[in-house]
Amino acid sequence: MRFHGGDDLVKIADSASFLTPVSEIDRAHKYPYHAPSGGFVLSNGDLFHLDESHLSHDHKDGILAGRTAVLSVGSNRAPVQLLRKFGVRATVPVTPARLHDCDIVHAAILGYYAAVPCTAFPSSGTIVQLNVAWLDDDQLIQMHLTEGIGVAYDFVEMQTVEHQFKLPIAPVFGYAARAGVLDCGDGMPAGLAAIPVVGRQFATLTQDQAATKLRQLAKVDDDRTMPQFIAEMQADKAARDAIIDRLRPFAIQPQNPPWQLQVVQIDGIDAYL
Repeated sequence: MRFHGGDDLVKIADSASFLTPVSEIDRAHKYPYHAPSGGFVLSNGDLFHLDESHLSHDHKDGILAGRTAVLSVGSNRAPVQLLRKFGVRATVPVTPARLHDCDIVHAAILGYYAAVPCTAFPSSGTIVQLNVAWLDDDQLIQMHLTEGIGVAYDFVEMQTVEHQFKLPIAPVFGYAARAGVLDCGDGMPAGLAAIPVVGRQFATLTQDQAATKLRQLAKVDDDRTMPQFIAEMQADKAARDAIIDRLRPFAIQPQNPPWQLQVVQIDGIDAYL
């Protein structure tokens, strides 16, 4: 990939491992998927290394120009999810970042593809290694749609993000689950085992363990196997909605979260609920 100024970006050697499509069952079972460490660019279906030296510090120039910084806390960290959301022709720069004083925990909802998704939750002293996707205007609209903006997630401005590249000063946004987080025992959430952190104060659950806990709380822990449950939930929005409603007594809302709600109005989210 030829970069601004004539430099060539180097393809990530094992990029296929991050871009191989997953089955419909594995969309839930393998959530939140694998992501490279450091910066990268998804472009035309391939992955390229992105270093700080490639970036212009003039916000009006370079690959980040005109883009909105969006913190990725779950599957949006992963190239396979960005590829699914934006298509093979998309170019999406991604830079490494740390989120301070929050953990990434299981949300009190069931996603439209039957994963137990995640969200940030206040946790003093905790530091999470994540990344920031820099989205153009069309990509931001598509991201709003896929996050079920205003119903499943709110769009927020994050206040405790530390870029690991020297970047222009600009707001960093993100998404926060409207339903709150799943009470996984003793009134406490549980962190995602797939996302390591420094200073974690909560227990951790894998996606399979979180799904099992969700089924117990929603009283749908019957004799269906997990793949059977996932397939049925993916096909039946009414069943998903019923489960989300049953989870309401087991939802914990954050107190004084380090983010600010942003007002967004958009149509067309029904396909992602």
